[in-house]
Amino acid sequence: MKPKNHSLINHSKLILVTTLTTLGWLGLPLSSVHAITASTETVTTTSSSEIAMQEIQLKEKELEYENAKLDQKKSEALELHKSSLEIEIKKLQLLKARRDLLVQETKERVAMMMEGDVLFDVNSAVIKPGAMIMLKQVGLLLSEYPTGKITVSGFADSTGSAQDNLVLSRTRAESVKTYLLDKSAPVISSERVLAQGMGESKPVASNLNSAGRQLNRRVEITVDKL
Repeated sequence: MKPKNHSLINHSKLILVTTLTTLGWLGLPLSSVHAITASTETVTTTSSSEIAMQEIQLKEKELEYENAKLDQKKSEALELHKSSLEIEIKKLQLLKARRDLLVQETKERVAMMMEGDVLFDVNSAVIKPGAMIMLKQVGLLLSEYPTGKITVSGFADSTGSAQDNLVLSRTRAESVKTYLLDKSAPVISSERVLAQGMGESKPVASNLNSAGRQLNRRVEITVDKL
């Protein structure tokens, strides 16, 4: 007769083998079986060093944010300063233009004048390269009156025939008009600009001397304020 304890041991082994066989049949790996039988619970803890590291990273991000806000304020202040400077520069340019173009102003219009010898060679309607700066000043002044009618009038001295002087003065006025339209579009449109030749009419000085004739060879530009 076998001892009773020996039977109990064999019975327990049989139960264990049966259990392991069943789990294997279900496709569970042996490691999973060990995990199930152990039933061990993992506890995660946070160390003080991890917290300290997170605090440092947070401080760095806060500093980056503050620096970004400061840079933005500096950029906005710089842009404001730039705009203010541009306004002051334009004011000065307008003052110089008024001086150089001998501007005369009334309630209804603004008139400016350029000597013909500055703009053109003798008997020519081709604008000199050196006249570009003055014509740029004209465009600047005209931009202050974006809707006003513009009249470009060419004048001549009394040298030569009246007909030739009329044609030359008209051609010169057309040259100035074309230049303004090319360089100042779309601020100045062709519908707003009239070019006309006045010939020998309306002299501003005597034609009996060279100084007077030089003043009479001119181009006048007027712009209505309204």
